[in-house]
Amino acid sequence: MPRHRFAAVVAGCLMLAACFVSKTPLFGPAEADYPVPDGARFTVHKLDDNGERTNDAPRHLTVSRKGADYLYTLDGEEPVAGLMDDVGDGDYIVLGRDMSKPGEVLYSLFRKKGDGWLRYSPNCSDFARAIAAKGMSRETFNIAPSGNDCAFSNYDDLKRAMRELVKVSAPDNEYVKE
Repeated sequence: MPRHRFAAVVAGCLMLAACFVSKTPLFGPAEADYPVPDGARFTVHKLDDNGERTNDAPRHLTVSRKGADYLYTLDGEEPVAGLMDDVGDGDYIVLGRDMSKPGEVLYSLFRKKGDGWLRYSPNCSDFARAIAAKGMSRETFNIAPSGNDCAFSNYDDLKRAMRELVKVSAPDNEYVKE
């Protein structure tokens, strides 16, 4: 499955090529939380840079469970496995694994909004520019460059970076419960 399709399937976990990644999962089933019921369906609205809905046609996501994993299926495409971890204040880090590419783990942040969610998809370059404007750098979060991606080896560093992400960027998608 091409990387761009994988990103779209994980609820568009990471829309751009420069993502937050790790070589191995930074949390597992023992730490995972399951706030979305099996079989839940969402209408997915794309948001602009200000967090407002665009005129793009919405997509549809079904979330199901298989063992400890969530399976995210966008518009009937091949599902992608993942986990969610509650990091407080209605925020969840979502881990997505492309089963055809072992060792490639991608992350995004979902913020609870009523019965739905707002998704923040980290773009490494945009994040680096935004934190530089606040006097920080990738080193502040122990981010290792990995091509265009921001690579993490420690879950605490990823959580700190995700907390900063929601301060410096708008959500890129809204998930409305069907």
